[in-house]
Amino acid sequence: MENGEKDYKKLYEEALLTISEKEENLLRKEEIISDQQFELDKLRRHLFGFKSEKRTNNVGDDQLGLFELGTTKSVQEELSGSVTVAEKPAPKKRAKGTGRMSLPEELRREEVVIQPTESTEGCVIIGEEVTEMLEVVPASFYVKRYIRPKYARPNGEGIIIGILPDRVIEKGIPSESVIAQMTVDKYVYGMPLHRQIDKYSKMGVRIPASSASDWIMKGWDHLRPLGELLRLIVTSQKYLQVDETPIKVLDRDHKNGIHQGYMWLYHAPVDRLVLFDYQKGRDQSGPKKMLADFKGIIQTDGFTVYDSLYGNHPDIHLTFCMAHARRKFVDAVKDDEIQANYILDEIQKLYLLEAKMRDEAMDWQQRTALRKKHAEPVLENLGKWLEEKQYSYRPKSPMGQAIAYACKRWAGLSAYVLHGQMEIDNNLVENAVRPMAVGRKAYLFAGSHQAAEMTAAMYSFMASCKKNKINEFDWLKDVFERIQSHKQKDLYQLLPSNWQEYRPK
Repeated sequence: MENGEKDYKKLYEEALLTISEKEENLLRKEEIISDQQFELDKLRRHLFGFKSEKRTNNVGDDQLGLFELGTTKSVQEELSGSVTVAEKPAPKKRAKGTGRMSLPEELRREEVVIQPTESTEGCVIIGEEVTEMLEVVPASFYVKRYIRPKYARPNGEGIIIGILPDRVIEKGIPSESVIAQMTVDKYVYGMPLHRQIDKYSKMGVRIPASSASDWIMKGWDHLRPLGELLRLIVTSQKYLQVDETPIKVLDRDHKNGIHQGYMWLYHAPVDRLVLFDYQKGRDQSGPKKMLADFKGIIQTDGFTVYDSLYGNHPDIHLTFCMAHARRKFVDAVKDDEIQANYILDEIQKLYLLEAKMRDEAMDWQQRTALRKKHAEPVLENLGKWLEEKQYSYRPKSPMGQAIAYACKRWAGLSAYVLHGQMEIDNNLVENAVRPMAVGRKAYLFAGSHQAAEMTAAMYSFMASCKKNKINEFDWLKDVFERIQSHKQKDLYQLLPSNWQEYRPK
């Protein structure tokens, strides 16, 4: 080729190479945009799942005149006359088999007899109509006085006097019922102590904040032996569901003054007990210590800590939560609607079977047999489908991530069919977290690491009461009154799972 002439072939090849590189870059950017759009859609669904109404105040300070901002009684009277009052509707006849809810028979009845306004002289009673409505009497305090006559023995041999019942706080003001109510209000209904104190002051009783906190702490001290027994029983199970949730803790040594701690939950579905354990972090030290002697089945949400601890453990079989796997495919519907919905329909068959067994109150042997007959074939088909499709999608695509998540854990996801006492998912332990989520919104943080430990113990007892469908206040008041004189060997009788059977009649 002579000097000055262009090598068009070379230029053409360079141009093709440049175009190819640009196409690859464009494809990578499209993948990134697709992934980011998917995450953005998830965030939008999370934030804007419900309609929100925003209002703005358009009145400026310069628009406020120097006049009375309220109203007078005469103005209020005039406005009252302009209000449209709905006419009282005629009572409607209810169709057979329908009607309002029935009121519990055990509630106290207070009768009010309403006589006609017109004269009934000469009339004969031919019957009566009874209408019941639910009333409420706001909680009120009263003072219980224990009067103990003192008797002198003959010949100066001493004094005879009745023995006071056991007290949580000796010579203290609060009874066990007060401490129980304050504890339940905080750990079941999420009512912070300052709101309780404000409520009680309106009822005529003023309680210093330091006293209220001390009363609950003293109650916890009395429950410590029972808490230790609960821990021993839970960790002696052969099947546990495990989860974790954050809790903020005040800490002067922390740079921000607030430490991010964690509550680790251990749920024993068979014995209906829940154990909360406070740890300062989310690393493996918490479960490693708690489950040091555990042998059996652990069901988790797939958190990597459990896999690193128990993935190849000789005495522990790790299983997973089908609900978590299902959520991945819910997120993948926009990526591949047909295939994602196919998986969701198959998983739905598994859950319909679980609902049927639950509705018919089947025992675990019946559950095992029915799962083997109906669930195993569905799981086998799902496993084959996942294996065939695991390389059909981009790894970072929603569908690719959902398939990879399920494939990696499939043995643990389908293991629940092996025993009827196992659950298909971790929803039972996740439900136990909800009261704590309510509490977090109300009181925001624990006052110290010690307070967080007490919080863990109280949530353990309250969640266990809920699992056993017993009234938290009744249980706590009774245990406060009896635990000090209860025989140590019979301590198990006070646990929520046994309390109904052994409580005094």
